[in-house]
Amino acid sequence: MALVFLLAGCGNSYYRGPVSAHFDGQKFNNPWAPMPERFWDFLKWRATAEQGYWPASVKVSTSVPPRRVEGDALRVTYVGHACVLLQTQGVNILTDPIWSARASPFGFAGPRRVAAPGVRFEDLPPIDVVLVSHNHYDHMDLPTLDRLHQAFKPLVLAPLGNDKIMKEAVPDLRVQALDWGQGVAFGPNLRFTLEPMQHWSARGLFDRRDALWGAFVVEAPGGPVYFLGDAGYAQALSAEVLAKYGKPRFSLLPVGAYQPRWFMQYAHMTPAEAVQTYRDLGRTYAMGTQYEVFAMADEAYAAPRQALTAAMVEKGVTAERFRLPEVGGWFVVPPLEAAQGLQAAKPAN
Repeated sequence: MALVFLLAGCGNSYYRGPVSAHFDGQKFNNPWAPMPERFWDFLKWRATAEQGYWPASVKVSTSVPPRRVEGDALRVTYVGHACVLLQTQGVNILTDPIWSARASPFGFAGPRRVAAPGVRFEDLPPIDVVLVSHNHYDHMDLPTLDRLHQAFKPLVLAPLGNDKIMKEAVPDLRVQALDWGQGVAFGPNLRFTLEPMQHWSARGLFDRRDALWGAFVVEAPGGPVYFLGDAGYAQALSAEVLAKYGKPRFSLLPVGAYQPRWFMQYAHMTPAEAVQTYRDLGRTYAMGTQYEVFAMADEAYAAPRQALTAAMVEKGVTAERFRLPEVGGWFVVPPLEAAQGLQAAKPAN
């Protein structure tokens, strides 16, 4: 009994809970590939960074989404970076929303957006669910979460520990924290489950890995949607998703913030690795994220699109199957049965 109380009392400033395969009582980890402790490498990168060209600003053609999309139809809008609006089953879902001018704790410094949000905040439909993959500033933007709460009072789902950060900023936020493998039903047709992803967390110098990170699977009648917020390449995790849920109808896969490789390779996949992840997941439909909005790493503004196009040509993946829309662009994804039928009609790559 004493051991139970001891384990239950383990924790840090964000989270207290029992020891598990990915929580040692103080810190979270990726047990399949333990991460290097790279703070000094981070300082080395920042001291030697040679960032490619980024424009100061680019023109954006904003979208005005419909209020609701009913039934099995899935409408996808690229708001920008990892923020995507998913509309299906009459439910409106936002991933890693950020409408702020900077992905930073400071209003005067840090990565500044070169592209305005692809949907003006005033043009958003009622937001029902927000998925937050981890607590880096370009993915968990507290001012945006506050605006969404004031406007729509959505249910916010996030990995363990991140609820405390959010509640300190927005005390009455409707937030539910999940561990890997835990899920939440929403309405009669949707279920959201947090799954592992190869990444890490921190909001400052002294809270590295104090909160969990994760990918989301949205189970729906038209087929599951997989949101991989920000991650290094991990084929074993794709295999686990396939085994548990079958082929995703649609996957959101990061394609930016990958240079220099000596520093980024553990936690940020390249466009070529995103194409391989698409193939690992069953080659249905996918979209890239994290490009042409914030300069978060050393690659140039145009590099992710160029590298992704080259990788798709090499692997025989069409632009219909792996999309990279302009900010503000939108499209409709077929149900899983249609996606599988189209794939079956083509030679295997």
